[in-house]
Amino acid sequence: MKPRLYPLIFAPVYKDYLWGGTSIPKRFNRPQQPGLCAESWELCDHADGMSIATNGFFKGTSLHDLLKELGADLVGTAAATNRFPLLIKIIDAAQNLSVQVHPDDDSAPRVGGEAKSEMWYILDGTPGGRFYAGLVAGTTAETFDAALANGTVPKLLNAHSATPGHLTYIRGGCVHAIGEGCLILEVQQNSNTTYRVYDWDRVGADGRPRELHIEKALQVIDWQLNPADGKPSAPVVKGANREQDLLVTPYFRFSRLNLESPYPTRNDGRSFHMLFVSKGVLTVETAGGSEIIGAGTTCLLPAAISDYTLTPETVSEVLRVSVV
Repeated sequence: MKPRLYPLIFAPVYKDYLWGGTSIPKRFNRPQQPGLCAESWELCDHADGMSIATNGFFKGTSLHDLLKELGADLVGTAAATNRFPLLIKIIDAAQNLSVQVHPDDDSAPRVGGEAKSEMWYILDGTPGGRFYAGLVAGTTAETFDAALANGTVPKLLNAHSATPGHLTYIRGGCVHAIGEGCLILEVQQNSNTTYRVYDWDRVGADGRPRELHIEKALQVIDWQLNPADGKPSAPVVKGANREQDLLVTPYFRFSRLNLESPYPTRNDGRSFHMLFVSKGVLTVETAGGSEIIGAGTTCLLPAAISDYTLTPETVSEVLRVSVV
């Protein structure tokens, strides 16, 4: 007999890349990690990181094994059931990330990588914080190659202010870099393929420059591609509560819920609902069980849960992700 499905919580998978900081554990009241905490992989089914459930009947089970057992009951009828379709992470950039590019669906097979389009939602940023996305008009493979040779790549990058609440969609093929001082929630295709083209002339822990991947990067860069800001739908207002789709891509839908009172929600079974609490504290109530989740908590609601209610204990902001 199958257990009734309930809100699933997973242990974060931390990455200690050299550009990372220490604000994720501090900001979200988590156990302090040794060394740097550049990324927290919140929901991942990948060879480079695997989510393990920490609550309820499925405690200790990997996300991959859950998918094998539950199939469409977990991810929904709109997603393939061989691997979880998305990777969700928090990024804390204490330094600039490398200037990089990911392949898209068309170019990934040519270079032997995994396609990766991603979205950034700015959770916080230091005054004057920036991110870089897209290349200045007129940049070509020839001018970019010259900039690589003389160390002037930053002059070819479009800089954008990192304003909390801002959303940017970085499609595969778009050159980009997260800037120093940004705290970001990232939603992406399930991929860990990154091609670095410039690393701000720094060295790694071994005292040597980090590896660049210029040959492959040049095969996947789209020279005209720039980031896309979200195109919010008209908000749905129910009393003191407000729900709004901020971005819909071929890979996921990203919505923001601002809640002050109980908010009943239905799911048609096409997709899971991933919830990230960016502000406040709330209870997720389902027929199979409930969880209290606070700021910085990620919760996965299996697609087979048709009804749930979000009850905020304080004014809360919830970011919700599903597939389309």
